[in-house]
Amino acid sequence: MTAALNGAGVAFHTILIAGFAFAVAGGLSMFFSSYLSSRSEMDLLRIDVQRERMEIETEPEEEKAELEELLKKEGYDQREVEVIMGRLVKDKELWLRTQLNHELRVHMEDLATNQLVRPGSSGIAFFILALVALSPYEFASGYLPALLISVVLSLIALFTLASRLFNPSHFNLRAGLESVAVGGVAAGFLYALGLVISSA
Repeated sequence: MTAALNGAGVAFHTILIAGFAFAVAGGLSMFFSSYLSSRSEMDLLRIDVQRERMEIETEPEEEKAELEELLKKEGYDQREVEVIMGRLVKDKELWLRTQLNHELRVHMEDLATNQLVRPGSSGIAFFILALVALSPYEFASGYLPALLISVVLSLIALFTLASRLFNPSHFNLRAGLESVAVGGVAAGFLYALGLVISSA
Protein backbone atom coordinates (compact mmCIF):
# COMPACT_ATOMS: atom_id res chain seq x y z
CA MET A 1 0.00 0.00 0.00
CA THR A 2 2.84 2.43 0.85
CA ALA A 3 4.29 1.80 -2.62
CA ALA A 4 1.04 2.93 -4.23
CA LEU A 5 0.83 6.06 -2.08
CA ASN A 6 4.49 6.79 -2.79
CA GLY A 7 3.90 6.48 -6.52
CA ALA A 8 0.94 8.81 -6.24
CA GLY A 9 3.14 11.42 -4.55
CA VAL A 10 1.07 11.58 -1.37
CA ALA A 11 2.62 13.56 1.50
CA PHE A 12 4.70 11.50 3.93
CA HIS A 13 2.54 12.30 6.97
CA THR A 14 -0.50 11.06 5.04
CA ILE A 15 1.36 7.87 4.09
CA LEU A 16 2.24 7.33 7.77
CA ILE A 17 -1.36 7.78 8.94
CA ALA A 18 -2.82 5.63 6.17
CA GLY A 19 -0.09 3.03 6.61
CA PHE A 20 -0.66 2.73 10.35
CA ALA A 21 -4.41 2.37 9.82
CA PHE A 22 -3.69 -0.33 7.23
CA ALA A 23 -1.34 -2.11 9.66
CA VAL A 24 -4.01 -2.17 12.39
CA ALA A 25 -6.81 -3.23 10.04
CA GLY A 26 -4.66 -5.86 8.36
CA GLY A 27 -3.45 -7.26 11.68
CA LEU A 28 -7.02 -7.57 12.96
CA SER A 29 -8.13 -9.13 9.69
CA MET A 30 -5.32 -11.70 9.86
CA PHE A 31 -6.18 -12.47 13.48
CA PHE A 32 -9.89 -13.09 12.89
CA SER A 33 -9.45 -15.00 9.61
CA SER A 34 -6.82 -17.22 11.23
CA TYR A 35 -9.00 -17.69 14.32
CA LEU A 36 -12.03 -18.76 12.28
CA SER A 37 -9.86 -21.13 10.24
CA SER A 38 -8.32 -22.60 13.41
CA ARG A 39 -11.74 -23.03 15.00
CA SER A 40 -13.01 -24.85 11.91
CA GLU A 41 -10.01 -27.17 12.02
CA MET A 42 -10.67 -27.91 15.69
CA ASP A 43 -14.33 -28.66 14.96
CA LEU A 44 -13.32 -31.11 12.22
CA LEU A 45 -10.76 -32.70 14.53
CA ARG A 46 -13.42 -33.22 17.20
CA ILE A 47 -15.67 -34.87 14.62
CA ASP A 48 -12.81 -37.19 13.59
CA VAL A 49 -12.15 -38.11 17.21
CA GLN A 50 -15.80 -38.90 17.90
CA ARG A 51 -16.13 -40.95 14.72
CA GLU A 52 -13.02 -43.00 15.46
CA ARG A 53 -14.12 -43.50 19.07
CA MET A 54 -17.50 -44.81 17.89
CA GLU A 55 -15.91 -47.12 15.29
CA ILE A 56 -13.58 -48.61 17.90
CA GLU A 57 -16.63 -49.35 20.06
CA THR A 58 -18.90 -50.66 17.29
CA GLU A 59 -16.44 -52.10 14.74
CA PRO A 60 -13.37 -53.08 16.76
CA GLU A 61 -12.21 -55.87 14.44
CA GLU A 62 -12.30 -53.64 11.36
CA GLU A 63 -10.46 -50.84 13.14
CA LYS A 64 -7.91 -53.31 14.47
CA ALA A 65 -7.31 -54.70 10.99
CA GLU A 66 -6.87 -51.17 9.58
CA LEU A 67 -4.33 -50.24 12.22
CA GLU A 68 -2.43 -53.52 11.84
CA GLU A 69 -2.12 -52.89 8.12
CA LEU A 70 -0.90 -49.33 8.70
CA LEU A 71 1.70 -50.52 11.19
CA LYS A 72 2.99 -53.11 8.73
CA LYS A 73 3.30 -50.45 6.02
CA GLU A 74 5.39 -48.41 8.44
CA GLY A 75 7.86 -51.29 8.80
CA TYR A 76 6.69 -53.25 11.82
CA ASP A 77 6.84 -57.04 11.45
CA GLN A 78 3.98 -59.34 12.42
CA ARG A 79 5.31 -60.05 15.89
CA GLU A 80 5.78 -56.36 16.68
CA VAL A 81 2.28 -55.61 15.39
CA GLU A 82 0.81 -58.29 17.64
CA VAL A 83 2.62 -56.89 20.68
CA ILE A 84 1.46 -53.34 19.90
CA MET A 85 -2.14 -54.37 19.29
CA GLY A 86 -2.15 -56.53 22.41
CA ARG A 87 -1.30 -53.42 24.40
CA LEU A 88 -3.75 -51.14 22.60
CA VAL A 89 -6.86 -53.32 22.90
CA LYS A 90 -6.45 -53.15 26.69
CA ASP A 91 -6.55 -49.35 26.66
CA LYS A 92 -9.13 -47.90 24.28
CA GLU A 93 -8.01 -44.30 24.83
CA LEU A 94 -4.47 -45.24 23.85
CA TRP A 95 -5.90 -47.20 20.91
CA LEU A 96 -7.90 -44.15 19.86
CA ARG A 97 -4.87 -41.85 19.98
CA THR A 98 -2.78 -44.35 18.02
CA GLN A 99 -5.54 -44.88 15.46
CA LEU A 100 -5.90 -41.13 14.92
CA ASN A 101 -2.16 -40.68 14.62
CA HIS A 102 -1.54 -43.48 12.12
CA GLU A 103 -4.79 -43.37 10.15
CA LEU A 104 -5.62 -39.65 10.02
CA ARG A 105 -2.29 -38.07 11.02
CA VAL A 106 -3.92 -36.04 13.78
CA HIS A 107 -3.21 -35.87 17.50
CA MET A 108 -5.56 -35.72 20.46
CA GLU A 109 -3.20 -33.19 22.03
CA ASP A 110 -4.15 -30.71 19.31
CA LEU A 111 -7.56 -30.35 20.94
CA ALA A 112 -5.89 -28.78 23.96
CA THR A 113 -4.04 -26.19 21.88
CA ASN A 114 -4.87 -22.59 22.70
CA GLN A 115 -6.84 -21.40 19.68
CA LEU A 116 -5.64 -17.82 20.15
CA VAL A 117 -1.91 -18.54 19.80
CA ARG A 118 -1.69 -19.01 16.03
CA PRO A 119 -4.19 -16.24 15.17
CA GLY A 120 -2.43 -13.90 17.58
CA SER A 121 0.94 -14.68 16.04
CA SER A 122 -0.43 -14.09 12.53
CA GLY A 123 -1.99 -10.76 13.45
CA ILE A 124 1.08 -9.50 15.28
CA ALA A 125 3.41 -10.64 12.47
CA PHE A 126 1.34 -8.77 9.89
CA PHE A 127 1.23 -5.63 12.05
CA ILE A 128 5.00 -5.65 12.61
CA LEU A 129 5.69 -6.30 8.91
CA ALA A 130 3.46 -3.37 7.96
CA LEU A 131 5.27 -1.10 10.43
CA VAL A 132 8.62 -2.19 9.00
CA ALA A 133 7.47 -1.17 5.54
CA LEU A 134 6.19 2.12 6.95
CA SER A 135 9.23 3.07 9.03
CA PRO A 136 11.34 4.67 6.23
CA TYR A 137 8.72 7.39 5.80
CA GLU A 138 9.70 8.64 9.26
CA PHE A 139 13.31 9.43 8.35
CA ALA A 140 13.90 9.23 4.58
CA SER A 141 14.43 12.53 2.78
CA GLY A 142 12.72 11.77 -0.51
CA TYR A 143 10.14 9.56 -2.21
CA LEU A 144 12.59 7.28 -4.03
CA PRO A 145 14.89 6.64 -1.01
CA ALA A 146 11.85 5.98 1.19
CA LEU A 147 10.41 3.58 -1.36
CA LEU A 148 13.66 1.68 -1.86
CA ILE A 149 14.35 1.33 1.86
CA SER A 150 10.74 0.31 2.50
CA VAL A 151 10.84 -2.35 -0.21
CA VAL A 152 14.19 -3.75 0.93
CA LEU A 153 13.10 -3.95 4.58
CA SER A 154 9.78 -5.51 3.58
CA LEU A 155 11.45 -8.15 1.42
CA ILE A 156 13.90 -9.01 4.19
CA ALA A 157 11.01 -9.35 6.64
CA LEU A 158 9.03 -11.48 4.18
CA PHE A 159 11.99 -13.78 3.61
CA THR A 160 12.62 -14.10 7.34
CA LEU A 161 9.01 -14.99 8.13
CA ALA A 162 8.34 -17.27 5.16
CA SER A 163 11.61 -19.19 5.37
CA ARG A 164 11.43 -19.52 9.17
CA LEU A 165 14.97 -18.21 9.34
CA PHE A 166 14.97 -18.17 13.15
CA ASN A 167 13.92 -21.82 13.29
CA PRO A 168 16.84 -23.68 11.64
CA SER A 169 15.21 -27.09 11.94
CA HIS A 170 12.28 -25.87 9.78
CA PHE A 171 14.19 -23.48 7.50
CA ASN A 172 12.69 -23.36 3.99
CA LEU A 173 14.75 -21.41 1.46
CA ARG A 174 12.28 -21.95 -1.37
CA ALA A 175 9.34 -20.59 0.63
CA GLY A 176 11.38 -17.53 1.55
CA LEU A 177 12.41 -16.82 -2.04
CA GLU A 178 8.86 -17.33 -3.32
CA SER A 179 7.56 -14.87 -0.74
CA VAL A 180 10.22 -12.32 -1.78
CA ALA A 181 9.29 -12.74 -5.44
CA VAL A 182 5.58 -12.25 -4.78
CA GLY A 183 6.26 -9.27 -2.50
CA GLY A 184 8.55 -7.64 -5.07
CA VAL A 185 6.02 -8.03 -7.87
CA ALA A 186 3.23 -6.68 -5.66
CA ALA A 187 5.31 -3.64 -4.67
CA GLY A 188 6.15 -2.90 -8.30
CA PHE A 189 2.51 -3.21 -9.34
CA LEU A 190 1.29 -0.94 -6.55
CA TYR A 191 3.92 1.68 -7.30
CA ALA A 192 2.96 1.67 -10.98
CA LEU A 193 -0.71 1.95 -9.99
CA GLY A 194 0.13 4.97 -7.86
CA LEU A 195 1.91 6.62 -10.77
CA VAL A 196 -1.09 6.02 -13.03
CA ILE A 197 -3.48 7.47 -10.46
CA SER A 198 -1.31 10.55 -9.88
CA SER A 199 -1.10 11.28 -13.62
CA ALA A 200 -4.82 10.82 -14.26
